[in-house]
Amino acid sequence: GMVRDRRNQTIIVSGESGAGKTMSAKYIMRYFASAHDDTKAQDAAPDAISRVEEQILATNPVLESFGNAKTTRNDNSSRFGKFLEIRFNERHAIEAAYIRTYLLERSRLVYQPASERNYHVFYQLLAGADKDMRTRLGLPADAATAWDSFNYTRQGGSGQIANVDDAKEFEHTSNALGVIGVTTEQQGHIHALLAALLHIGNIDITGASERVGAAIATDDTACARAVELLQIDSTLFCKWLTKRQIVTRSEKIVSNMTRAQALVVRDSVAKFLYAHLFDWIVRAINQALTCGDSSAPTASFIGVLDIYGFEHFEHNSFEQFCINYANEKLQQNFNRHVFKLEQEEYQREQLENWTFVDFQDNQPCIDLIEGKLGILALLDEECRLQQGTDANFAEKMYKQFAAPGPKPKPDAPAAFFQKPRFGACEFTVRHYAHDVAYEAEGFIEKNKDTVPEEIQNVLKASQGSLLPQLLSDPSASASDSAPPPAQPAAGRLSVRAARKPTLGAVFKNSLASLMDTIEATESHYIRCIKPNEAKQAWAFDAPMVLAQLRACGVLETIRISCAGYPSRLPIPDFIHRYRILLPGPMEPLTPESSLDEYRALAGRILAVAFDQQPDRSQVGLTKVFFRAGMLALVEKQRVERLNVAATTIQALVRCFQQRQRFLREKRAVLLLQTLARGVLARRQLRMLRDTSAATSIQALARGFLARAMFRTTIRGIVALQAQVRGTQARARFLDMSKEHAAIQIQRTVRGYQARKQCKHELRLITRMQGRLRQRLAKRLVEKRKEEARSAAHFQEVTYQLEGKLMALTRQLDESQTRSAQLAEKLRQAHAESQQLRDAQSATIASATAELSARVEQLQKDKAASDERCAELTQNMTDAQTELEHVRGQASDDKAEQDAQRQKLEEKLQELEQELQQSRDLLADVRAQHQQQLLIQQQAPPQTPQTADHASSIKRSETSRWHASAGLAATGYDMADSITSPIMRSTPSARAAPTQQLPPQPQQQLQQRRPHSVDRARDLPSPSSSTASKRATVGGDEGRTLAKMLGSLGGFGNNSANSAAQPHSSFGNSTIVEEEDDNTRYILHSEDDVREMLEHDDRLITEVLNELIGDLQVPLPNLDAEYSPPDLLFPAHLIGLCVIKMFQYNLARRIDRLLMSTIARIQKKTAAFDSDYTSAFWLSNVFELLSIIKTSMTEHQSASKEYEQSERAMNDGMQYLESLLSDIYF
Repeated sequence: GMVRDRRNQTIIVSGESGAGKTMSAKYIMRYFASAHDDTKAQDAAPDAISRVEEQILATNPVLESFGNAKTTRNDNSSRFGKFLEIRFNERHAIEAAYIRTYLLERSRLVYQPASERNYHVFYQLLAGADKDMRTRLGLPADAATAWDSFNYTRQGGSGQIANVDDAKEFEHTSNALGVIGVTTEQQGHIHALLAALLHIGNIDITGASERVGAAIATDDTACARAVELLQIDSTLFCKWLTKRQIVTRSEKIVSNMTRAQALVVRDSVAKFLYAHLFDWIVRAINQALTCGDSSAPTASFIGVLDIYGFEHFEHNSFEQFCINYANEKLQQNFNRHVFKLEQEEYQREQLENWTFVDFQDNQPCIDLIEGKLGILALLDEECRLQQGTDANFAEKMYKQFAAPGPKPKPDAPAAFFQKPRFGACEFTVRHYAHDVAYEAEGFIEKNKDTVPEEIQNVLKASQGSLLPQLLSDPSASASDSAPPPAQPAAGRLSVRAARKPTLGAVFKNSLASLMDTIEATESHYIRCIKPNEAKQAWAFDAPMVLAQLRACGVLETIRISCAGYPSRLPIPDFIHRYRILLPGPMEPLTPESSLDEYRALAGRILAVAFDQQPDRSQVGLTKVFFRAGMLALVEKQRVERLNVAATTIQALVRCFQQRQRFLREKRAVLLLQTLARGVLARRQLRMLRDTSAATSIQALARGFLARAMFRTTIRGIVALQAQVRGTQARARFLDMSKEHAAIQIQRTVRGYQARKQCKHELRLITRMQGRLRQRLAKRLVEKRKEEARSAAHFQEVTYQLEGKLMALTRQLDESQTRSAQLAEKLRQAHAESQQLRDAQSATIASATAELSARVEQLQKDKAASDERCAELTQNMTDAQTELEHVRGQASDDKAEQDAQRQKLEEKLQELEQELQQSRDLLADVRAQHQQQLLIQQQAPPQTPQTADHASSIKRSETSRWHASAGLAATGYDMADSITSPIMRSTPSARAAPTQQLPPQPQQQLQQRRPHSVDRARDLPSPSSSTASKRATVGGDEGRTLAKMLGSLGGFGNNSANSAAQPHSSFGNSTIVEEEDDNTRYILHSEDDVREMLEHDDRLITEVLNELIGDLQVPLPNLDAEYSPPDLLFPAHLIGLCVIKMFQYNLARRIDRLLMSTIARIQKKTAAFDSDYTSAFWLSNVFELLSIIKTSMTEHQSASKEYEQSERAMNDGMQYLESLLSDIYF
């Protein structure tokens, strides 16, 4: 019904006490747990669901231990009612559960009739506690007779149940508590509380009369043990057990209680604590079953109601009254569903041939109990009175229901009440099952069930962890969660009594809530019948069973079931489910079809199903009704039809699956064969490789041994030869050193004389040319100012300036590069010469000692060598074969090495050619200079006319002037360059130190100069002596701008045309030539250059200050001495920095350098000091723009890595073009 009808279900288990209701409920819960096993495989979390099922099953032993007890009619009688909701999710799988309890029999804790027991948990604790626990809780050591030591467990005179082992049950209960989430520590607190309750029952309260009052001895061990286990104040607890406090408006009055009153308070405290403990355990169970969220919505649930059965004992009190009241409510619900609603539905559906079945209605009995002036209302009214007594309560009932007068009607509530014939304080209620006589004595006290507030405060102040938790929770007991009672009648009533609901009111509200839940679900009834009163197996008391069947209305239920239609389905659902029983196709019904069409179709289906037997079913207005078992017959026919169809479908599906399986197996076999062949082939290949590898290893090992032996022999021979050759070389070197010293002295003297004369002549020539250029420049500036208004003329002038700047740049870079190379080679030659001298003296001394020791060692080894000679001869014969193989490999290696050596020799020849060209160039310059000296010595004194003629001759020799000026820009004088150590190291210089070099033609000198901006940019940048003197940054470090820029120029060659240069094949190396024509390479660190460009801000600061800010613009002046290429073009050094930054992809540094340079130049030209300043910076800006454009043209990057650097270069070019326009106009 829950799955098909999507409606919550309730199973109501009812019957007399001992009929088997609790066992039936346990079997129902086990069924749901086992039936759910089929759906676990499809569940997303099978472990979690299994845990919930285990916890649901674990609630039974826990609740039975704390809520069940032995009675005269049942050894495991439930002394409380419970309603278990088993909650299901959308997949109809168990996901949670929730338990509600009703009316725990608190009085059983303090009183048990004869042959009955207290709750099972006390006897389990006394029998199952170990030795340490008994010592800690103060329990007797003898487990068999421990129950007889406590007042609360020995009143019934029976401490054991036949065939029940309380020690094992205690173990089961502890395990079940662990399953529902109660920790071992919490179980220890529970055991302490249970032991404290037993000790409270043993507290001895004395008091002879009301005047003396009740008292507790100070040495009462039971009281001391109870206080110790509860961890409360002993003095206050003993005080308020024997005294009471009355609070008035002005004062508090403390008075003594009698012994009877003190015993009532003692028992009330015990019942109060046990009730709260029971409710706390139920909350713990619900928290475990609902995962901490009891209010979470669920898809559906099935409720199982296991409530106490109908009870009638020899002495019946308030507990039996409430139990029988609950059974009356359940019987009313059963009558309503089975008799009233069932027959009303038959009449509403207009079924044929139906007669109404009479039944016994118990509504008047319920009105007698819960009516506005019913028994519970009169009991609550008497409880609210300060002086209310049980006798007054009975008298009120007699006046209300048994007053003298006419006999009440059979359906009136008073007809179900009987007054006792004699004056006893009791009353009889005619229940549906049996007439029960209740003793009114104790009703008032049990209905109030109050504990003095002072005792509650003492308990709440406990130092333990469990007791304050039980008493501080608002939902700690059933009474606390009940709705507020009705307002009291007029009069001076106690405020506290009016506020606290009575036990009867709480039970009535809980029972009403339970009935609402049952009404909202589809109910299923299980009637448990007790076979005999003797609790014997296989004993059947027929009259007793018949009485129970009549009382429960089972006979009327059977009669309705036989004459009625217990099974029914809505007509659309019936057609949708069973239309497959009709033979052949049928037209489908639509929502627009009439009800008659639906009913006609349902009749056709029933005619086919029951073979024209209309008495088995009827079609109502909206539903189809079936006799008992007929719906199962129709369902069986439907299943048979589905089985036939399923068999056909299965046959086709199995055929398809088998074919697919065959195809998969076929592919798998082919794949296995392929893999097997592959494995065998790879195994054979591995074997061949292992054989080949072993052969190769053997060959290499033999070759290694042979080579080692050969090297040992050769090493000794080479050592002897090295000693002899060293002695000869040192003698030859001594002669060469003497000759070199003489040549050096001669060269130094001649060089000094030549340099002095050359400086004087250059100074005069430069002064004369400067004056002449100044005059021409003034005329040219005037002319250019007049022509500046013409755009075409400006464009022509721009092109002319660009060509001139490019030519001057190439000449300047070429001369500076060669000068720097020659200077570096000269420095290295001096250093190596000094190092060689120092090493020779040390080597001679060490070699002499080593040679003497070596000779002695060789003499010693000679004897050993003779002995090994025969062995080596034999081994040499064996090694000949292996040596041939090694020679073959060595020949291949030698060929490769020869090819590499050939390449290195070609590169060395290219470098030597380049070096020879540099020497020739220097020789040409020297020859020209000597020729000029001869001309000046032979020429007569100059007149003004001859001076002008000489100036015109000098102006015609522009290229020769550039050559000499380029050498001067490197920081070396011309004479020093001509007489450098490199020149003296040549054979021609040594052979003829005083020979004059012949002059060479001017055209040949120009052809040897490389006119390439790319080559000038890739070679080391120049550093002039003038700039190096004033470009020092940070005096402490002593590093100059010239040195920093020089280190930039000496690294890497990234130009596209640089591959053709001889030095490019050696990477970042500098060639230094020694006298024995050997070469070595000095490696510079690229990381140092990159670090300086990327992080050293001093470089940019020095460029801005020395090359722009502090630079003095050279003016045309015959008296000034300057180097035109170095002073006129500082843009070369700035361009070199920009190019290197672009090569290292330093976009931000490019931006900073270019923006700072443009801003500084714009500031210099904005002042407009003179036309010379503007012309000077105009040419430098144009030169810098040309350098950047050329670099961008040659370094087009295909990757996106240089995107930011290219953007920075493009932005810089745009700003430089704008600066050109600003300076010019």
